[in-house]
Amino acid sequence: MFSKGWYEKVKKDRSVWGTLQKVESCLADSGVALPMLYKLRLAEFVLRLRKRFHKKFGLLIVFGWQNKWLKKYADLPDASQDIFKKHPVRIFRFQGEALQDLGNERFISKHLRELVNFDGAILVDKKGAIVRSGVYLEGLRPKIVVEKLYPGHASDLSSRFGFRKKVHARHLAAITVSYVLRGTTVYTLSEETGDFHIFERGKIVYSTARGETKAG
Repeated sequence: MFSKGWYEKVKKDRSVWGTLQKVESCLADSGVALPMLYKLRLAEFVLRLRKRFHKKFGLLIVFGWQNKWLKKYADLPDASQDIFKKHPVRIFRFQGEALQDLGNERFISKHLRELVNFDGAILVDKKGAIVRSGVYLEGLRPKIVVEKLYPGHASDLSSRFGFRKKVHARHLAAITVSYVLRGTTVYTLSEETGDFHIFERGKIVYSTARGETKAG
């Protein structure tokens, strides 16, 4: 299922490759019909950014975004952060049919360096184009979602969604959007802990926080 060239390239970085193998295992029974290779490429993208920048930073990526959701679920607090609206950047393919090397310094410097300083979500369509950034996701109603998925009396939303560590707006938005916007896979990095999560259908499907998933 892997692109041979991508497989050989990413396998050389043992830390990234080891994590991607765990991610693939956790996504094996996914009910979200986005291509596995694309999901892994986005996971690689997050891991490369985390390695490239030494400071901790927060990140929220929605993969599978559709423009029909903009009016109801998205707002833009700072238009200067919406740098891909006019010029989307494809992270799955770049310059013809060659897979982009996500560790390439030129690519990072030209397109992605600013992202680590932005608030809001990064929106990636199903073809792998970053189409919007700095987007505030709204109207998600996590309390209603958690009541549907995990009815009970846990003390707070973090516990009810299955987080072992307390999380706040970014992660609650991410896990909720993965349920509300059907057919999406959502990725986060924690600014506080550096933990990496992947969510689908309102569930934590991968986490580097110990005990949250089978690969945690």
